[in-house]
Amino acid sequence: MNDVITKRPEPPTKQEIERFQSYCIKDGDCIIWTGYKDRDGYGQMTLRRYVRKTHRVALWIAGRPVPQGHVVNHSCRRRDCVNPQHLTVITASENSLRDSRSAGYINSQKTHCREGHLYDRHYGKQRYCSQCEAAKSKRLREKWKREGIERI
Repeated sequence: MNDVITKRPEPPTKQEIERFQSYCIKDGDCIIWTGYKDRDGYGQMTLRRYVRKTHRVALWIAGRPVPQGHVVNHSCRRRDCVNPQHLTVITASENSLRDSRSAGYINSQKTHCREGHLYDRHYGKQRYCSQCEAAKSKRLREKWKREGIERI
């Protein structure tokens, strides 16, 4: 499914805009897509022989195409909203940290491990507790010694 509109070879036609708007209704500040929605609740429509996400189409019609490698964030938290004022283009990692329900956001807010020790070591983007890592290494060395496995 190709729903990335990176370049605008030509602007949307009047018929395309009218067709898009015929599936939209106003609900408070949001403009809600009433057409087909995927299982995650995002609107979809066929446009120029490709099935596309309607929030991306809304930005394209508004003259703000989504660059390659970026995603659209709904500031209103409604997946079926196509109001360009509620849509911002950000990176995928930014999006996961903005969404308070995502595992990435939840884990980024943690400062201590399950045992209550402070995360004090970093390996790339991964954080570790040095006390729990030392205990884990000790357990592994003891296990290998019991099994007769030499250090790898």
